[in-house]
Amino acid sequence: MAGFFNILFSNPLGLLALASIIPLIILYLLRPKTIDLNIPSLLFILKREEQRSKLSLLFRRLIRDPLFLIQLLVLILLSLAIAGPYIIDEKVSGEHTVIIIDNSASMQAGGRLDQAKDMATRRLSAVNSVIWAQNVPVLALKEKSTTRAKEVIAITPQRAVACDLAAAITYAERISGAGGSIIVFSDFAGWTGDDPLVAKSLAEYNGVKVEFVGVDEPGNGNIGFVNGWIDISNGKYNLNLAIKNYNEQNANVQLEIRNGDAGQSATLDIPAHTTRAYIVPDLNTGRTEVTISGGSGGGLGLDDTAYAFIPPVVGGSIMFVDSRDQTPTGEALGLLSAGVEHSRQLPQDLYAYDIVILGTLNNGSVDWNVLNDFVKGGGTLIAMASSSLVNSNSDLLPITITGISNDTKITVVAENQLTGSIAFEDIEVVRYIKGTVPDGATVLVEASGGCPILSHWRKGKGTVVYLGLNDITGDNAWSGFNTMPEFPLFWKNMIDWIGGTDIEQNNALTGTVTKLPAEQTITCPDGNTITTNNLWIDQVGFYRIQEQVLAANLYDSKESDVDEVSLDVSSVTSKYIERPQTVSTEGTSDIIIYLILLVFCLVFLELYVIHRRRELF
Repeated sequence: MAGFFNILFSNPLGLLALASIIPLIILYLLRPKTIDLNIPSLLFILKREEQRSKLSLLFRRLIRDPLFLIQLLVLILLSLAIAGPYIIDEKVSGEHTVIIIDNSASMQAGGRLDQAKDMATRRLSAVNSVIWAQNVPVLALKEKSTTRAKEVIAITPQRAVACDLAAAITYAERISGAGGSIIVFSDFAGWTGDDPLVAKSLAEYNGVKVEFVGVDEPGNGNIGFVNGWIDISNGKYNLNLAIKNYNEQNANVQLEIRNGDAGQSATLDIPAHTTRAYIVPDLNTGRTEVTISGGSGGGLGLDDTAYAFIPPVVGGSIMFVDSRDQTPTGEALGLLSAGVEHSRQLPQDLYAYDIVILGTLNNGSVDWNVLNDFVKGGGTLIAMASSSLVNSNSDLLPITITGISNDTKITVVAENQLTGSIAFEDIEVVRYIKGTVPDGATVLVEASGGCPILSHWRKGKGTVVYLGLNDITGDNAWSGFNTMPEFPLFWKNMIDWIGGTDIEQNNALTGTVTKLPAEQTITCPDGNTITTNNLWIDQVGFYRIQEQVLAANLYDSKESDVDEVSLDVSSVTSKYIERPQTVSTEGTSDIIIYLILLVFCLVFLELYVIHRRRELF
């Protein structure tokens, strides 16, 4: 009976079809009218008795009529089928096993990850979950069969990040519950966060078995880059590197340096268990790679190459076009170290400049053909709101202009270096250009109604930024933007953001997350593409985010020390306190097909009864 009451319906309104049995009953209750006949008086008493039991005899005939019962069942079953019945399918297992696989950087040495996968597939139970232990634990599978668990274990990826084993054990404890088991497969070379032994003891106290299984593939020594940063000296960018020799013997390390289009080599003597510094001076724009060549990097390949990226527009000149001699924007730009030229009208030749800032032009004339060629050739245009833009009809701007409006509230819709430098919500706006967002544009700040106030996009090889807040002063001011104390800082951050002088935007460590202004398609160092607005950096090499390039490095001395064993699993004891619990998984089973098959059987039975009565024809 318990199984019967577990039946549920995906379409409960279909049960209204059960009303179809009412006409069936009425049809069977109807009988032809009787004819009055004169009968002997001896049958009078029998007639009275028949009248008293007429109704009961009628129902007795219905129940005894097999055709009525068959047709009644057919209607009931069809009505239930319309309602979409299903039952809860519960599978019970005596044990829930949570597999934790360390897939951090050090597990890529000597085939350790493959060994961990092989051992894990032999330790599965009826119900299994799989967690990938990285700097943040990833739940790859929850409460599935052995077959499915083997499939997920087989695709465990290699990641160039550190590992927080304690966080993974704590997460696994919540999933398994009392009576479950956790098996950790790791080289136990190092970790971040809390001590995994503490997490193991807490889980065992709560009734969860925790077993540490060491992956003992040898690392075969290692030499790698354990630190790196970019600094500026005399206007030049230098790459500072730290290289460590983890071996027992001294090493002569050969370095191959690819700096932009230039290539060179260097030799470095590093004593055993010692770190040496190396500087690559005067970096060219673009990509830089420094690689330990000749196979002398040792057991871990992730730290054999250091990557750096310098945006191509760093140090370029700026053209500020405004018909006024003195402007708040001009004064703010004058505080920058980069060279800024001012012109009262747009020059016809812009190839000497990297950035053009378009301010207010009294004559209202802008040669958009010149700006189109400049941007598509790789230049950057920053267009400030002004009346000269209203009738531009240019598709170069990341706003489709529809007119001018008065008074609005503005809000930040995407956080980045620009939006974090000024309190846009506090700016009073009394006049602004109305417009919509064209496809492909990214909006950072918007007015009420979704009108872009600060937006940007790529055009050809260049970038166009629209700033809907101008710097007009006096009675004709459009806003209080230029009166804010953060106004000069905004322009510094704008030039840094456009020009790429904020090197941290183009160089990062693995294990960090980069928030993008909008959802974008990213090409990872391994060639795979992902679409996201939050990039988790888990590979070394160069990420390509549309036209932007991001260099990612491991730079982790613990992960590079592949022969270090921070925890000897053979000496680990257990504090398990048994607290049994039944583990179950739930699913659904559709029973419509069984009802339909039963209906067919009843229809054939009805035809058989009719045939036996010779009522078929």
